[in-house]
Amino acid sequence: MFRRLVRQQPMRQGKLVGLFVSLTVALVAAAVPSIARASVTVPWQSGMRAVGNGATIEPAVNYTDGTQTFLITPNNSPFYDGSANPSAPIPPPFRNVSAPLYLVTYPLGSTVDTGPGASPLNCYTEGDFIPGLPYTCNHAQIPGIKGHDHLVGVPGSKKAGGDYNVQWHVLATFFTPQGQQDGAMNTRILTLDQLKAAQASGDVTPFVDTYIYFDCSVVSAPVYMNATPLNFPPGT
Repeated sequence: MFRRLVRQQPMRQGKLVGLFVSLTVALVAAAVPSIARASVTVPWQSGMRAVGNGATIEPAVNYTDGTQTFLITPNNSPFYDGSANPSAPIPPPFRNVSAPLYLVTYPLGSTVDTGPGASPLNCYTEGDFIPGLPYTCNHAQIPGIKGHDHLVGVPGSKKAGGDYNVQWHVLATFFTPQGQQDGAMNTRILTLDQLKAAQASGDVTPFVDTYIYFDCSVVSAPVYMNATPLNFPPGT
């Protein structure tokens, strides 16, 4: 089970207030299929699932081509939260190498996951604040945010924004007031190129360093589908 994450304050007037995103993670000591192969076997999924060995699995997005993949995060795995002291040295193993995980958040008013052809977000957290609404992930509970996607690289890729690694560094983004007013928040961002274009146009904030580092790895869609769906009561 993931650790409970510290709740965050929403972005107001274009400024992000008090972001402390927290994830729990782990390294899987087994051969893992590629993200590409894990992405095409099932319809788009949402929410955390538990497996019998004490790990959780979540959907994610391959930011190279916008397809679905899945990340497994066993309990009690390597994890570092430096948000309380950002100037502190990053400890090993994260000090030497990590790849970015882009946490793309969507505000409550976004219709990105509704309508014909729409797919659910990787995680929903709105039910933590509004009873009856979806609450499928126990991290990144941010007032005013409906949910988020995890955009990650593919194994073996070497890109300007970083590549795949079992050690991840969480960078968050938020739709700006402009991006909410002009409707950009209603178009889902599924690739790194789309994310950077939205930042360049002023619809999305620059990357916000959460100072969160963790280990996790990729599993296939069947592993996720055979796991037990999790839901969380409000305030947890």
